[in-house]
Amino acid sequence: MRCARYFGQLWSYDRRYSPARAVYLTIWVMRLKGKVVHSNPMNTWQQFSKEISGAAGQAGKSVVAVDGRSGHTSSGIVWRPDSVLTAAHAIRHDGNIGVVLDAGGSIQARLAGSDRSTDIALLKLDREIEAPPAQFGTPSSLAVGDFTVAVARTRRGNIVASAGIISGLMGEWQVGRTRIDQFIRPDLNLYPGFSGGALAGGDGSVLGMNTSGLLRGKSITIPSSTLVRVAEELAAKGHVARPYIGLVMQPVQIPESLQKKAGVTAAAGLLVMHVESGGPADSAGALLGDIVVDLDGRTFDDLEDVQDAVRKKGVGNETRATMVRGGQKVELTIRIGERPVR
Repeated sequence: MRCARYFGQLWSYDRRYSPARAVYLTIWVMRLKGKVVHSNPMNTWQQFSKEISGAAGQAGKSVVAVDGRSGHTSSGIVWRPDSVLTAAHAIRHDGNIGVVLDAGGSIQARLAGSDRSTDIALLKLDREIEAPPAQFGTPSSLAVGDFTVAVARTRRGNIVASAGIISGLMGEWQVGRTRIDQFIRPDLNLYPGFSGGALAGGDGSVLGMNTSGLLRGKSITIPSSTLVRVAEELAAKGHVARPYIGLVMQPVQIPESLQKKAGVTAAAGLLVMHVESGGPADSAGALLGDIVVDLDGRTFDDLEDVQDAVRKKGVGNETRATMVRGGQKVELTIRIGERPVR
């Protein structure tokens, strides 16, 4: 009964102190489960505190400060001895970027590539940094309520941290051109300079990169799997290839009379409003006014479905498009291209 009242008091406590509440709840749960045998609450607190401090320190070895906005620093994660990953929205110029590990000075870096849709930038250092590359963990094993630590570094080289529980998890998250492998929302404060820093698990492994640049200023974590995938492509090309077919379309209904005349069964399609000159669909023979009924037999409810189908096919592969043109069914083979970098 006393425990129940105590839990109730904690949950009714001011929401601004949710990280502290999570710590106390975690300790009490550990004690109830018999994982903590200390009878003295202070000893329990000290044990838990040391574990969190150790995780922050371990991840912090691979976290740097990044000066990519003329004095306004963000953080970064050492990916390779000569490469650092950081938040793309915090980089305002291509060269003369300072990377700070500790109070011993900074290393100059240049922008090797960036992907605004995932807010990931890759920096190439002038020389190898004396810091271990991050040990990436597996964020897919996370559960709502897990305790995590955001680790960053100040312009003076000091490690700073913010702690809290995982408040939200989903699978693949896609909004427009943004696609990350897993949606991770930690319930913690990202103070100025924390974007680009690491989210650490209890063992000090880096689960992902924190950013406030993707969700209207709110903090989310880009999972390590997305970080590595995008980083490898940025290192190879300087940008991330985006598959496209070169059409601007809008959803329309297909009347039954037109369905019968054209010999199609779909009640809806996508009306072609613009064909990019020299693009994949233009080269295949698509015309303004065509109605796209399906791609490889897959019908669509909206444009996001088309983008998803094209993305899964990938650059260089062919897709079979069924269209209605002038009341007749037309089939075109479109070779998916790479969206030009602008």
